[in-house]
Amino acid sequence: MENQEKLALAIRKEMIYFNVKRIRTVAWSLMYVSAIITIIHYGEVFFSKTERVMVPAYIVIHTILFYIDLAVLLLIKEKKLHVTFLNMRKYEMVFLMYIYTVLLLITIITVMDVYYFKHVALYEVLFLIICTVFAISFRKISPLIAVTALAIFISAYLGNGISGESIRVFLPLSLILPIGFVIQYHTYKNQKQFITQHILLGEEMAKSKQFSKLLVEKNNELLEQALRDSLTNLPNRRAFNNKLVQIGQQLHKAKNLTVMMIDIDFFKNFNDHYGHLQGDEALIKVAALLDEIAEKYNAFAARWGGEEFIIVSQHASKFAEHVCEEILEEVRSLNIRHEHSKIADIVTVSIGMCHAKISTIEQLEKCCELADQALYKAKENGRNNFYLHSAEDFPLYR
Repeated sequence: MENQEKLALAIRKEMIYFNVKRIRTVAWSLMYVSAIITIIHYGEVFFSKTERVMVPAYIVIHTILFYIDLAVLLLIKEKKLHVTFLNMRKYEMVFLMYIYTVLLLITIITVMDVYYFKHVALYEVLFLIICTVFAISFRKISPLIAVTALAIFISAYLGNGISGESIRVFLPLSLILPIGFVIQYHTYKNQKQFITQHILLGEEMAKSKQFSKLLVEKNNELLEQALRDSLTNLPNRRAFNNKLVQIGQQLHKAKNLTVMMIDIDFFKNFNDHYGHLQGDEALIKVAALLDEIAEKYNAFAARWGGEEFIIVSQHASKFAEHVCEEILEEVRSLNIRHEHSKIADIVTVSIGMCHAKISTIEQLEKCCELADQALYKAKENGRNNFYLHSAEDFPLYR
């Protein structure tokens, strides 16, 4: 019900906008006609002496019509016309007042024409223009047409009675009125149908656009989830591989790069003794720490798999060694109990590091392999330490 009311209000607003825009077209035409007729009347060229008594009244009415049309053209600018739900009632009143005023003034002229010229051409032309140009509902226009047409019929009867002259007034008007109403009905119906379809199509397009946006967001979320480790929330191995490709594409010239492979010491013993839930908690804490350190030094940290993590950074070798020492110290500061570690009673890590000046993606992949080999060296050296492989140890430029 609420949607129907909203649609009806939107249709009404667009119909008002359509009609107010059309006012300018009618105003231009009527202003031109009023100017010509006023000049003709002012010269009194086509009037007999008995008819000239009404000329001042004609001039006054056509002058009023001229200034009404001019005011409409000055006040309603098509480029500045903006009908909203807040002001549409005002514009609707402007439109109806214009139609009613113009038709009433033309009716006054027509009533005088019936007496002196025996025709209702001006009224008939304006009536057909209103029915053709504007999309206005029958209930809003019919009372005005009934009053004005009745006034013309009565004036024709009072002036000429039932005669050939009055029939020449009655007959054309009697034929044109129903024709005009048929035109008015179809104009209103077709325009309303067009506006309704336009609004519904716009709503469907908006829904489709919103749905597409939501779909993109959901796809991005799924992609983000696919590139995140569900336990630690660190980027996973797939994300790390993507990062390697991204770094490789940016290697326009050789860069200093460091790869650190980090492994929690004797983690299997930890899981076997404390259980997998405690093991997961330990992984989460270590991962959060590594993520914090990586962010601090503008590096990239990811979970390599199991209890292994990896960090890539663009730092000099000496600085990278400092970072390794910081990681070792901070992990020990977590003070996670590990009674079944063979080197300490708390959780510790071993780090294998490769530092080199790299210019190709192949060299970067080789550096990752060297970091993995360095990790095994660190374990052989007693764990809870780091071991460095550099380009000097394993040339990457062969």
